[in-house]
Amino acid sequence: MSELGIITFISDTGWGGGYVAVCEAVVTRIRPAVKVLHISHEVPAGDIAAGALILERIAPLYPPAVHLGIVDPGVETSRRPLAVETGRGDVLVGPDNGLLVGAAMALGGLRKSWVVDPARVRAEAGLPVDRISATFQGRDVYAPTAALLATGVEAASVASSVDPAGLVRLAPPQCEITPEGAVAQVIEVDRFGNVGLALRFPDLAPRADRYSVEIVGEDLPEWTARVVNTYGELLPGELGVFCDSWGQVALALRSASAAELLAVGRGMKVHLAPIRGSLPAG
Repeated sequence: MSELGIITFISDTGWGGGYVAVCEAVVTRIRPAVKVLHISHEVPAGDIAAGALILERIAPLYPPAVHLGIVDPGVETSRRPLAVETGRGDVLVGPDNGLLVGAAMALGGLRKSWVVDPARVRAEAGLPVDRISATFQGRDVYAPTAALLATGVEAASVASSVDPAGLVRLAPPQCEITPEGAVAQVIEVDRFGNVGLALRFPDLAPRADRYSVEIVGEDLPEWTARVVNTYGELLPGELGVFCDSWGQVALALRSASAAELLAVGRGMKVHLAPIRGSLPAG
């Protein structure tokens, strides 16, 4: 395995409490020359799908690296600790709960995968093999594994090969496009309250300058949203439809939260339909 020298790190632990710092400290103790670059530690607690989306989007922007992912609500269960090699040459380290697969596909596909042996990892890293927490394997298993693999240690020396086809995969977000519009699942609500949908903007059809917005399965008001290019085109309190920075359809308010206005959260479904008589969007 090639020496990558970089570890990116994403988790749901937050910056408080020292959880991020202790994982970085473990890496630095084992391999002082390795760079640790932080993607995010503000993934909603236990939200595997949210973490997977961020990792899938961001990991390909780095040079080839070891990508350490710790969003692990099943830490007390029998879920497997993984190392996954991708077609581009990156390695992902984290739990077998669906967190890693989307990013692996974005990095050239799943090439090889291993189930990490915690005792072998710790022995290779020069750490006590009898000190493995049942509830903080990020510190005791994943961080040491990432440190070793980032410096060229062969995965086979600390892990057992498994068929990539058997890895846990998340269900893809739902999106249905019809001649009357689209029903798409909310895949993201950012800190500004913008609502990202599982619908690529070029697939929004028929094209119009205004759409009705309805939250599927909820007894909530129907809203009208105008197609815009930027937030600044919106009037105060006006709902907008736009193409976000990832090429997806999103809903926004100017200087306010569209998610609060719509009473919508990640995983809910939104129905967009062109308003009859509106002009094609330019």
